[in-house]
Amino acid sequence: MDENASYVQHDDPNTIIHIINDNKVLENLSGIVFISMLMIVGIPGNTTALYVYVRKFKPSPYRTFVVCLAIVDLAACCIAMPFVIVRLRYPVVFTHDKVCKVFHLLSHIPCVSSVLILITIAVERYRKICVQHGIQMSDRMAKYICIIDIIVACCLSSPAAVVYGKRSIKLEVNYINGTSCSWSDSLLNTKYPHYFNLVLYSGSIASIIALIIIYSLIGKEIFRMKKTGLGSNQLQTCQNYTVRTETIEIAHVHSEANERDKYVDGREKEYTRVDLDAIKQWYKKNYKAIRITRIIIVITVVFACSFLPRLTVGIITALEFDKVLLKNISFPGRVAYHMFVWTFFISNVVNPIIYGFNDRKFKDEICRLYKSFCGICFTSK
Repeated sequence: MDENASYVQHDDPNTIIHIINDNKVLENLSGIVFISMLMIVGIPGNTTALYVYVRKFKPSPYRTFVVCLAIVDLAACCIAMPFVIVRLRYPVVFTHDKVCKVFHLLSHIPCVSSVLILITIAVERYRKICVQHGIQMSDRMAKYICIIDIIVACCLSSPAAVVYGKRSIKLEVNYINGTSCSWSDSLLNTKYPHYFNLVLYSGSIASIIALIIIYSLIGKEIFRMKKTGLGSNQLQTCQNYTVRTETIEIAHVHSEANERDKYVDGREKEYTRVDLDAIKQWYKKNYKAIRITRIIIVITVVFACSFLPRLTVGIITALEFDKVLLKNISFPGRVAYHMFVWTFFISNVVNPIIYGFNDRKFKDEICRLYKSFCGICFTSK
């Protein structure tokens, strides 16, 4: 009733609806600012990561996955985020039906692609750590699988172009209706939008569970490696053992032992050297694999944590609890809610930061890049 009273002095419906729109923008302002900040960080960050990994890193499955993720994240920053800002800026006066359909489709593709690529990376990491003697994924195979992941993501996201569109909204102010970019009016009274959401959210939950299982197996294998003496202290142990072996060999040359003992000791030292070299090679090979796996695990954990709030909101919306919650919470609570639902965009921004903290070569290349352009070098210490 108070809301109606505040608009009674205006007779023009167009004026009233824009006043209502501006008032709702205040609720959405936190989301607009939040997404804008993510764009400011995400666009240069993903562009830099894309440049560095393409130009400075040798071809490998890891580089292919990072480049593919950077492309997907950059698409989210350049397409999905600006579209969401436009939606939040015009919550009840969005009138472009085709624009709504196209951009909803383009907004879903990066999210679904990220999930599929992360699952692909998890499978590749599992084989690299747990099935070392099996057939490993090559760089070319990784490229093909990434392309397939994006094509599958396009297919899974395609219903978005149908279920979303211009939707009429009853504003309950002088019987004026607004329009928003949401479920299409033609499908509003059907179950198809709910089915679409059910498939996406069920797939997301299943993917997160699958990632947890795969990385649990990988973590178990890494723990087993360390427990059997092939952990991070093994290289230092090998180096110390090399010094002791060389000392024994020098003493042996100057000794007056018989030829038989010399032969036996020689065989023992030769066997020790071969075994030591094998351990060194194993450590050098697997240390890199384990380090890369740690980076991917951090990326996956950040993705899962950033997506859980959106998943929770989706379940609440599907059960139609959101109408009750939004009516009963205060204005600050609604402001917090409208920022809370967009936290899943964090995963499209933080990957370059994760590389910077965990990949020494990437950090050094960033240092050189910014030094060459700006004369400023952020030390990697």
